[in-house]
Amino acid sequence: MIVLAGRHPRETDALAQRFGMSHKCLIPLAGRPLVAHVLQTAAIHPAIESLAICVEPEAFEGLFDVLSQLPGRGIAKLVEARENLVDSVLAAAHGWEGPLLVTTADHALLTPASIDAMIAALDTSDAAFAMAPRDAVLAVHPQHAHPFLEFSDGAYASCNLYAAADPEALRAVEVFRGGGRFAGNALGVLRAFGFINLVMLRLRANSLTAATERVSRRIGQRLQPVLMLDGSQALDVDDSHTHAAAETLLAERSAPPHPTVYRTQHRS
Repeated sequence: MIVLAGRHPRETDALAQRFGMSHKCLIPLAGRPLVAHVLQTAAIHPAIESLAICVEPEAFEGLFDVLSQLPGRGIAKLVEARENLVDSVLAAAHGWEGPLLVTTADHALLTPASIDAMIAALDTSDAAFAMAPRDAVLAVHPQHAHPFLEFSDGAYASCNLYAAADPEALRAVEVFRGGGRFAGNALGVLRAFGFINLVMLRLRANSLTAATERVSRRIGQRLQPVLMLDGSQALDVDDSHTHAAAETLLAERSAPPHPTVYRTQHRS
């Protein structure tokens, strides 16, 4: 698993600034550094053999402390972040020949079930990406502020979780070259979709599945959307509101279950 933990070189992250940290990935969340939550989930998952955390060197020391407290199974390495998302992913994947997952350090609510779903998708695809339906997202986070991608069959939020059958399948991330989110990178979208497909996407003429099939034909890879019915999988910790929401959801997960009360029925 590749965990992207770098920062934009020309922007100041408000959360990092609020907590006096150089990087958002090191801010506290529910008693632990933010990145520790996603690393812990990955480290204990039986299918994850190694971790590559991509970040600027000035954050290495803080991440060494986080890694030292993870379970001892598997290998973890720190990789210097590059100038853009694509080159960072490719650098982190260097030397790896098997299937891989890519996510972000602020994916604190990542679950083992989500990892399982992404791995299963690679049985029938070269690469997969996770999306959550709008209703599922709003059910757990009514104040969700990131834009939803609109398709003919509904609206979806990106979960910042991707899978590739092997490093060669990382060609799909070329759509992100130049930086920026998928929805805001018009030139990248144009390269991947082609002009007609882009117009159809903007007009919401395609379902999510149909749009993915068009992109698959365009880039010569079998892509697959993976629907996450757990809306928390689309929640990135990137401001004060999502930070508070993530703390609440993590607390709910760790709370002991309510005891079951059994009633005794007396028959007359």
